[in-house]
Amino acid sequence: MFSIFRWKIQRRIINCWDRPETISRKRTLTKIDKEITGTELAAQTSTSMVAASLAFKQSDSTYSSTLLKHAKQFDFADKNRGSYSVNILEVQSYYNSTGYGDELLWAASWFYQATEDKTYLDYVSKNGRKFGNFGSP
Repeated sequence: MFSIFRWKIQRRIINCWDRPETISRKRTLTKIDKEITGTELAAQTSTSMVAASLAFKQSDSTYSSTLLKHAKQFDFADKNRGSYSVNILEVQSYYNSTGYGDELLWAASWFYQATEDKTYLDYVSKNGRKFGNFGSP
């Protein structure tokens, strides 16, 4: 039974992730900025870069530093708050975000892990209760 279920999932993934050369449907590009905010996207991208910087820290310190430098878009995410699914309506049918606080906490946590900069630990400590919705179902 599980192999049948897995096969159906794999088929959906294969149908979803086509080569760019064979995709005939319209693929629009949307960016986030100060006017069209996307805190979740900016914070998650930042988190990915910080995590990757840790992965490359010993094998390629130059690349690791570059990733960490570009991950500073966390500041952009924090200063320009707004949910991408509110500002980019097309994405609501794919993933309708309910908030961005968890992504900001996640990014700050990874930054603290990578840099040991107490600023990020303080950020999580200060905003954890509010962003984490502690006590909410």
